Amino acid sequence: MNYIFRTVFPVIFLAVITACAGNGHEPALMEKEGAGFSRNLEMSDEAPAKSVRSFPAPVAVSGENLQTQQDIQVVDPKIIREGGVSFETSDLKQTRTLLDTLVTRFEAYLANDDQYKFDDRIEQRLVIRVPADSFDDLVHELESAVERFDSRTISARDVTEEFMDVSLRIRIKKETEQRYRDILTKAKSVRDILEVERYIGRIRSEIESLEGRLNYLQNRISFSTLTVTFYQLKPESVGFSSQFTVALNNGWNNFMLFLLGIVSLWPFLVAGLILLFILLVLARRRKSKIQ
Repeated sequence: MNYIFRTVFPVIFLAVITACAGNGHEPALMEKEGAGFSRNLEMSDEAPAKSVRSFPAPVAVSGENLQTQQDIQVVDPKIIREGGVSFETSDLKQTRTLLDTLVTRFEAYLANDDQYKFDDRIEQRLVIRVPADSFDDLVHELESAVERFDSRTISARDVTEEFMDVSLRIRIKKETEQRYRDILTKAKSVRDILEVERYIGRIRSEIESLEGRLNYLQNRISFSTLTVTFYQLKPESVGFSSQFTVALNNGWNNFMLFLLGIVSLWPFLVAGLILLFILLVLARRRKSKIQ
């Protein structure tokens, strides 16, 4: 019995001392942390700047960053599709009427409408914004109506990652803005109010910039872009004589451009002539001294 008492009693005694020590320090630690947290929330006149600086934007957001990433849902792929076609036509007006009909049928709109006149042809260039779901149908209808394309390019760019990243950043910054607005309601001094409002203004500016980028991506995703270039050769530019005349005109224009380029370099020409004259004079003087 004495042996059991000598063995068990020290173990029980040490366990009681350890439990008492833990219970003694835990309230003190909780009280200390609670006091620090309350000091961060309190916006007093004695330490106005410190109370505001204890809520920087990265700290306010970091606790929610992982949670926000977990809450975000998987979205459909965000694809930006663009294309361009170029072809010759025998009737500009008829082709333009066809394109206007396609634009109306597929509920698209013209972003640009340009016309160029060259020596041998008249060219029109249309930039059509068409709903993404109707992009392939529009291209197919155009292929059926045109006999041959001089060029045809179609591209697709995946912006899903950028779209989700911008959306997530907007959400996080809005949560941070709300935290600062909650702090603003507890501010007691003018200095605290001005400093918190400065943080809110900066975050609001970042949010508007991100929302502008998101709206741009959404517009490019919702409406695909097709650039249609079609031209009609002038009747007088088809024969050999007309082409020979055009070539002569182009050659003359290029020669005039060459002369204009030389004239524009006159300061360098004058400087070169002066330098050459000086070198010739020095060479003659040296020759006369040798003789």
